[in-house]
Amino acid sequence: PATKALAQQLNGLKAPVTFFITPPHGGHVAVVNHWAEAHLVACVPPPTLSELAEGDTQWVARCANQRHWAVPALERHFLRHTQGIQGVREFLERALSGRLGQGVIGCDSWTYAYLQQVIGIEGAPVFTLQSMEGEQLSHYFTKIATHRGQSPLVYSTRTGKPVLTESATQSADKAPNKELQRLAAHCRGHIGLAWHYWRERLREPTSDDEEALWLVDALAEAELSADTGDIATLVLHALLIHGGLDDDSLGQVLPFSHHEALNARLALQRKGVVSSCEGRWQITPLSYASVRQLLESRNYLVDPL
Repeated sequence: PATKALAQQLNGLKAPVTFFITPPHGGHVAVVNHWAEAHLVACVPPPTLSELAEGDTQWVARCANQRHWAVPALERHFLRHTQGIQGVREFLERALSGRLGQGVIGCDSWTYAYLQQVIGIEGAPVFTLQSMEGEQLSHYFTKIATHRGQSPLVYSTRTGKPVLTESATQSADKAPNKELQRLAAHCRGHIGLAWHYWRERLREPTSDDEEALWLVDALAEAELSADTGDIATLVLHALLIHGGLDDDSLGQVLPFSHHEALNARLALQRKGVVSSCEGRWQITPLSYASVRQLLESRNYLVDPL
């Protein structure tokens, strides 16, 4: 559905570049990949770590002979240091001027905020997913879980009432359940994060005779203490700006030794704040709200979403 909505917005647009951004775990990579595949548009492969570290811009030249192109994950095309920013700066300058034809760029919202500051990418159309409230989440969760025309029954362990709107209507519960409204608020309306919470909070029935699922009241989230050190804070910020990094890349974008960076990352891993995904360390979905709050309280650059 998000891919179809993006295609509708792109239909008739004459801009040389259009951005589609989402917060972490929001799905921009999948959406742009699906769009490119459906429209037979080639995706620009990301440069290698050595190309980024050396400031090599040959990967930009490889985009020159395409009328239409897509970049599913712009966060994979730079590193935050002098050499690592050269390629993406040249790429965006050429793309925004129209010299590379017409393209769609998927981008993490933290990467977008950072590149706005260091390069300036104003003027290009930007789309994102609409934030969702509780009732919209209820319809969404019902739709993706419906099996053979049958909607799932999900009850709150706190109140014993149905959580999903359709179930509440069937049980003549006139007051809509507040569980998903609280979830939507906690996740700032982001559907990707809400989906992770939903999955983690669902529990199977306690007996074989029972068909309903149960939604536990809360989860033990990995929270950061107010006295989190500067090194750990910088590690978290770097991971968000780059949409995740491996240990080698992480050491290249931080102002301290590789050993210090590794120790900070290991401590965050033990707390459950970061985890490995496809070879990169990322902020875990259930830790994101706490991490963003910490960075904002310390006046770090945060994403616009």
